[in-house]
Amino acid sequence: MLNLENIDLVNSTSNQVKVFCYSFFIWTSIFAIINQKVHLKNHPKKIQDDIKNRIVSIIHGAITFWAAAYIVLVEQPSFGAVNSQTMQFTMIISASYFVYDFLACLYYDLADMSLVSHHSLAICGYAVATISKFGAPSSIWGLMSAEVSNFPMHMRVIFRQVGLRHTKLYEACEWAYFALYIIFRGSLVPYMVWNTWPESEVPLLVKITATGLFLQSVYFIFEMKKILTRQYFQYQERKKKNIHHYWFSVNPRVQELSYINNQRKDKVF
Repeated sequence: MLNLENIDLVNSTSNQVKVFCYSFFIWTSIFAIINQKVHLKNHPKKIQDDIKNRIVSIIHGAITFWAAAYIVLVEQPSFGAVNSQTMQFTMIISASYFVYDFLACLYYDLADMSLVSHHSLAICGYAVATISKFGAPSSIWGLMSAEVSNFPMHMRVIFRQVGLRHTKLYEACEWAYFALYIIFRGSLVPYMVWNTWPESEVPLLVKITATGLFLQSVYFIFEMKKILTRQYFQYQERKKKNIHHYWFSVNPRVQELSYINNQRKDKVF
């Protein structure tokens, strides 16, 4: 059995590998349980696989967000501080999740180039920070900023996949996702990057990963602005035609809208 009180995750590589293997096994087991218990018979297998995998992602997001928030708000490490036991543990379980998710997405044909590049950079950044004993505060700030919008991000995709895109439920998730993303990534990520680069002890790859997160955030914030602008004009059309979205089902009258058959899949995760 693994006793976290008696292991050193800062100085012992063997203990780091042990926790990583245990965590990877747990993530894989969670998916196996979900795969057995969750059944969506009316949807294609690929959509079922994606939804099940997103449930695992939601669990990871909730755990790592609160762990990161605890470190940032309670431990309050400086960006040049040596990694603590809590930081190492949080990075290792998150890295093991990204390895699991990377392999799962490849196996179930859910991966695209953006996922491959994002997960590869995240895994390498975690590995370098863990092994070097420096850079965890930057990684933890990035983790907190990214995972705060995890739940509504995945739920909007799940609702879209089960045919509830044109509902108030979908809109509520999308607006919550956009608001959390813009507020946290638009403020905390630039702060994190600004304070990471001057620290000589922080590995270069961690700094590059932090900068990559910043650039990704800027890009998606501008994409969200385009989506919100488009939604405003769609709302104006619905208002003009007196067509309203329902909460838990799709109003049949949405077929009267000019944009209904021309909507593209917005790539904002």
